[in-house]
Amino acid sequence: MDVTALGEEARRLILERVKRKLGFEKTLRKLGIARGSLHNYLTGARRVPDRVVERTLQYLDEYEFNEVVKGVERLRAVGIIRGDGSVDYSLVVEAIALAARDEYLKQALLKFTVENFREDLRKMFGSSLAHVVFRWDPGFEEFLRESKRRVVVIRQLKKGGSSGSCQCRATSIGR
Repeated sequence: MDVTALGEEARRLILERVKRKLGFEKTLRKLGIARGSLHNYLTGARRVPDRVVERTLQYLDEYEFNEVVKGVERLRAVGIIRGDGSVDYSLVVEAIALAARDEYLKQALLKFTVENFREDLRKMFGSSLAHVVFRWDPGFEEFLRESKRRVVVIRQLKKGGSSGSCQCRATSIGR
């Protein structure tokens, strides 16, 4: 967690959440700060120092952190967005790879992709996805069973005639 990426408001909200959770006196003891400092941090009179934020985060679980720190600021704090505003693509790709293993997240990612990149997908696939319907046809299983056999096609030219036509005979050979 890069606490330097957290803004003033997020720092204050994190400290406020821990104060509500532990109580005023216990927060002072656990964080090792003076009463006046805590008051100044909570009112915004002073910036909450990085070391205080780091200690404070020990008392928040992931859910509580996500409730307090949202959006781009959270992405900065976890390192997906760098300090210069660029995106750490390798980290994003790792996150997508993890999403592929989680069915709910995979469905959410697919839904997001279709909703936000529909035209790009149409161009990529060369057809309108709005009219494509995927269904499992009962005859498809039979097709799969039958296609496991090799079909050998023997072409024999018809004798005579200048048309160049051919006769074809298919012979199934089981594997």
